[in-house]
Amino acid sequence: MIDTILELLVQKDYKKLKALLAEENPADIAEVISELDENDAIVVFRLLSKDMGADVFAYMDKDTHIDILSNINEEEITYLMNNLFIDDTVDIISELPANYVTRVLQNVSESRRKLINHFLQYPDDTAGSVMTIEYMDLKPDMTVKEAIERVKKYAVRKETVNNCYVIDDKRIMLGEVTLKDLILADYDEQISDIMNDDVIKANTLTSTDEISQMFTKYDILSLPVVDTEDRLVGIITVDDVMELIEEDTSEEMTRMTGAAPLENPYLKTGVFGLAKSRIIWLLVLMIGATVSQLIIGKYEEFLATYVVLAGFLPMLMDTAGNTGAQTTTLIVRGLGINEIKFSDMPRVLFKEFRVSLVIGVLLAVANFLKLWLLQRIDPIIAAAVSLTLICTISIAMVAGSTLPFLAKKIKLDPAVAVSPMITTIVDAFAVLIYFAIAKALLGLV
Repeated sequence: MIDTILELLVQKDYKKLKALLAEENPADIAEVISELDENDAIVVFRLLSKDMGADVFAYMDKDTHIDILSNINEEEITYLMNNLFIDDTVDIISELPANYVTRVLQNVSESRRKLINHFLQYPDDTAGSVMTIEYMDLKPDMTVKEAIERVKKYAVRKETVNNCYVIDDKRIMLGEVTLKDLILADYDEQISDIMNDDVIKANTLTSTDEISQMFTKYDILSLPVVDTEDRLVGIITVDDVMELIEEDTSEEMTRMTGAAPLENPYLKTGVFGLAKSRIIWLLVLMIGATVSQLIIGKYEEFLATYVVLAGFLPMLMDTAGNTGAQTTTLIVRGLGINEIKFSDMPRVLFKEFRVSLVIGVLLAVANFLKLWLLQRIDPIIAAAVSLTLICTISIAMVAGSTLPFLAKKIKLDPAVAVSPMITTIVDAFAVLIYFAIAKALLGLV
C-alpha cells in the first residue's frame, strides 16, 4: 500500500488517495503514516475523515503522535482527543513530552481533562491505568426490551457491548449480562432475572500481570474494574490485554539477553541509544568472566603439560551455559505466569537435579564415545571431559532453577537479575570442576 500512496503523493492525486484511504484499515494506515516523512505524513493524515483520523491516531507510535500534533491546529486536537476512547487518550498522553501534554489538555473539555488527570493518577502497571470508562451499564429493574433499546442507543460510544454490566443507583456492581443473553431472553423479563451475579472482576490497583493472568485463566473478553467500595469504575478489554502481553513479552525477552528495553522502535532508536541499552550488562558480564580467566591462569602449568585439555574448554563452558540458560528461561516463565510459586522451590530443584543427571549422563556417554572412538583421544582425558559434563550440567540446572526463586523472593525481576549472569557463573564452575577432575584422573592431586 505504501508504494501506491507514495505514487499518488508524487502525482498529487489527492482525490484518488483519499478514496483509497477510506477503504483501508486504520491500523494499516497508521503503520504506513509512520513510514512516511513528516510532510507526507501530515498530507495523508489530513486526507482522512475526522472519524477515521481519530481511529488512525490511536494506532500511531509516539514519534508519529508528536509529528501530527506539531502540525495540526487546536480545533483538530480538540476533535481528536474528544473522539478517542479514554484509555487510548491516557496512553497517548502518558508518552508525550510535557509541552505536548500541556497543549493537548488545554484543548479538551474541562470534564474530560479532569477524567484524564484522574486516570493519570493511577500507578503504572495497574488496572486503573489501562481501563476504559466506555462500557455499557444496565439497571437490574430494566426489562430486556428496555436494555436492548439502551444498547442500540449508546453502543456506538462504547468500546464493547459484548458484556453489559448491571449496577445499582450507587454504581455498585451487581452482575453482568451478555449480548447473547439479551437476544435470547423474552422482552418482558427483567435484567435481574437473567444476569450472572458471580462476576470475575478486578480492583483499580490490581497489577497488570494479574490482569493478564485472569484473562488467560478465565478465557474472557472484558473484565470489570471496581474501586474499594465495589463501585464499577471501568472495564479492561482483551485488545488492551494483548498489548500488555506483547509489551511484557518484548521486555522480558530483551532483559533476558542483558539489555534494557527500548523506549522507541528499533529503527527509530539511534546508535548510541542501542549501545546504551546493552553496555551496562556487557560490562558486568565482562568483569564476571574475569573469574574464569583467573582460574585458567592458575592452571597454566597444568595446561602446558596437557595442552589437549584446553581444546575442550569452549565446549564445556558453552554446554553448561546453554543448559543453565534453558533452565532459567523455563523457571522465569513459570514464575511470571504463576505456574510456579516460591513454595514449589524444593520440588523444582529435585526435579531439575534428576533431569540434569539424565541429560548429563546421556551427553557424557555420547561425548566419551566420540572422543575415544572417533577422535582417538586418550580415554582418561575423554573420561575427564565427560565427567565434567555431568557435574557442570547438574550445577548449571540447579543454579538456573534456584537463582530465579531467590531473585523473586527479594523482589527483583528474575529475568533481569538472573538470566544475563547465569552463563558467566556457570562458566566459572565449569572451568574449576574441569581442572579438578582432570588433575584427579591424571594422578596429579
